[in-house]
Amino acid sequence: ENGKWSAQSGLIEQANGGVLYIDEVNLLPDHLVDSILDSAASGQHRIERDGLSQTVNARYILIGSMNPEEGDLRPQLTDRFMHGILIHDDFSVEERREIVRVRMDFDDDPQNFLAEQQTKLEQLRSQILGVRQELKNVEISENLRTEVAQKAARLKLEGVRAELGVLRTARCAAAWRGDTTISEADLAEAWILCLGHRRTDQPPESQNSKPKIKLPKPPADDLESKRLKMPKTSFSPEEANAEEISLEASHNLAHSELASWWKSTPKKQLSDNFVSGTSRPVPTHVSHSRLCWTSSLKASLMRGWTPGNPWHLRFRKPARRSNLWLFIDASRSTGTFGSSTSAHFLAAARNVIQTLGAKTFGSRFHVLVLQNGKIGWWIKRGTAQAVQKTLGRLTEASGKSHLTPALNQLRNAIQKQGVLEGDRVLLCSDGMLSPETEKTVSESKKRFRKALLNLSQRISTTAWLHPQLQRGMRHWLPELTEGTPVRLIALD
Repeated sequence: ENGKWSAQSGLIEQANGGVLYIDEVNLLPDHLVDSILDSAASGQHRIERDGLSQTVNARYILIGSMNPEEGDLRPQLTDRFMHGILIHDDFSVEERREIVRVRMDFDDDPQNFLAEQQTKLEQLRSQILGVRQELKNVEISENLRTEVAQKAARLKLEGVRAELGVLRTARCAAAWRGDTTISEADLAEAWILCLGHRRTDQPPESQNSKPKIKLPKPPADDLESKRLKMPKTSFSPEEANAEEISLEASHNLAHSELASWWKSTPKKQLSDNFVSGTSRPVPTHVSHSRLCWTSSLKASLMRGWTPGNPWHLRFRKPARRSNLWLFIDASRSTGTFGSSTSAHFLAAARNVIQTLGAKTFGSRFHVLVLQNGKIGWWIKRGTAQAVQKTLGRLTEASGKSHLTPALNQLRNAIQKQGVLEGDRVLLCSDGMLSPETEKTVSESKKRFRKALLNLSQRISTTAWLHPQLQRGMRHWLPELTEGTPVRLIALD
């Protein structure tokens, strides 16, 4: 302000000696993750700005929460968390009643509620301080250290932070019980807490998890007869036909409703504070612009700036082109849907999409394709001409319809790129999503709806190109898109 720097306490400095809580920690921008990693490793946070250099203490307890469906946590940050807890909504009726009662008591009178809980909090605080003093009295035998090291090696854990966490946690559990020897129960609980977020292939079972019930297997003849009656579609993934379906040759095909959506004015939406891509200098602070110190310094020096006088500030505004995010479901079911325009929905949809922006040079296209059970980017920041050429290689439909992971991957890419007015999303799918492993159709549908809602909240100008639905499927897509701004466009 007025050309002078002044230091202000940030969140990391304010968390020194306390707790730093981060919601949706898996969506944290990379530069903030780097700052947290540095401060967590050194216990200090260094601030470097033009004309300002400062080091502050940053020793804190880091707590993060996330939804794994929205993306993974960076491995470097995952290893920094000692404990990982997977929360299940399996409360009993009594527990639900108590949770609601306590929450309403707090809402009605927060001050009185805190006063009533103060005694319990002080008792807990005193107990924790006492246990800390007893930690050094808990013995860790060499046999126990060897056992932990052998198990870590057998699990192929990287580094030794997991082993340190297990031994420290087990020692805390023993001290909490008032014992000086670590028991098998202490060690088992420590492994559960320290492995939950480090292993994704076989997460350890919680001690509070419900027992698995083994159902009797039906006779082989009965099972075989049921298999023969199961349709080979995306809703029977275990018996889905693995044979790919070849598509007819591509050619441009016009579609009036899709063309109308493409030419329409995008809906107004709140753009992100961070937007990647090119930018241009502007003299005043306008929407989405950021202060540019290099341009400000240059402009100030050109105008004869001297120390102590205000700077001539300059800003930079994002100037990248609008983005069209295109998702194409090339799973096997999209090649079997018939239409009056083409023998296969996917072939007809491909031909229609190729006409989008044929004469447009102001947009950048991103194409995400689900094919043969794999999700991959075919184009990133490409032109309309590149889309036409690339979609010509789409000659087959195969694999299962893993639509929920595909939408999450698309949303993460949009999150990283940033959103500006004019950005659009076009989904091309029949909506026949494959149930996820150990999930029912209802649960898979709920997870897909959540992924679709999160995506459409990022970019409200979203359309879904789908085949004409028949019989019982007429209500399927409207149910999936209910409550979202997604526009359904049927391919006649």
